[in-house]
Amino acid sequence: MNYTIKNSINNLEKLLDPIKAYLKDSSEELFVIRCLLEKDTSDKTKKALISDIKCILHHFKEATGEDFAFNRLTARDITDYKRYCIEDCKYSVNTTNRKLINLRNFCKTAVEEGKLTANPAKDIKLLPSQPLAPKALPKPELRKLLKEVEIRGNERDLLIVEMLSGAGFRVSELANMTIPAISITERQGVATVINGKGGKTRQVPLNNHIRQLLSEYIEKNKLEDRLFIGQRGALTTIAFNKIIDFYSKKAGIKCHPHTLRHTFAYNFLEQNKGDIVGLSQILGHSNLNTTAIYTQNRLEDLQNKVENMI
Repeated sequence: MNYTIKNSINNLEKLLDPIKAYLKDSSEELFVIRCLLEKDTSDKTKKALISDIKCILHHFKEATGEDFAFNRLTARDITDYKRYCIEDCKYSVNTTNRKLINLRNFCKTAVEEGKLTANPAKDIKLLPSQPLAPKALPKPELRKLLKEVEIRGNERDLLIVEMLSGAGFRVSELANMTIPAISITERQGVATVINGKGGKTRQVPLNNHIRQLLSEYIEKNKLEDRLFIGQRGALTTIAFNKIIDFYSKKAGIKCHPHTLRHTFAYNFLEQNKGDIVGLSQILGHSNLNTTAIYTQNRLEDLQNKVENMI
């Protein structure tokens, strides 16, 4: 096991410490920890799962005054927990549904392992959600963002924003992008994403503007391994988030790195009407239904339609 993986596991185990306080039985503690750490998911997903399980354990303790035990978990506890998420915590629909799904799957595993005789969360109903397309930056706001980066003359940061908004990369993909994964010629260029989300590998086409920025940036910085580096080495996803947050505040807008990926998706469909298959290939979606969300109405679109009725 290399240092990076070992360090990652150690960080996750630290997050588990508060969970242990809610578990009186050592065998159940081992079961919970194994369920959370052995999931074949990204660290980000594991952290969300750990947070969600901690939430149910905390609520169980607060509501019943007991340490958590599977043989004391009932359907009533699940219903109370759902109400707690909605009314007390005021979680969004998506967050509440994620917590309920993780709880249901957690109980399902407990049944399979013999910790529960039946899944008390099996029939819990998820909250209905309005199928709206994700938010993206309007073109004027994207121009503002790019202008703030250009004014400060940071070529690396400009390239980051351009690759997010002009090619649809995920932040994690840029954080892992290497020089050998990039192939540029005068008329075309691609960046190969290795082990992207779901372990998939794909090739992302790069437009002429990004190709020029890349060529100049790589040549100027004499890069041979990682594409994006800082004073302490390769940039982390946290560093990317801070970079986008910095320029967003300077531009007076609200923007997250994933917002720029959504922005690319909308702009692509605007230029290539109905080409969901092409967009799906670029974004790395394995299911066209995931890509089809960009054809749905955004909240601001609905707002404009209502305003135009007056």
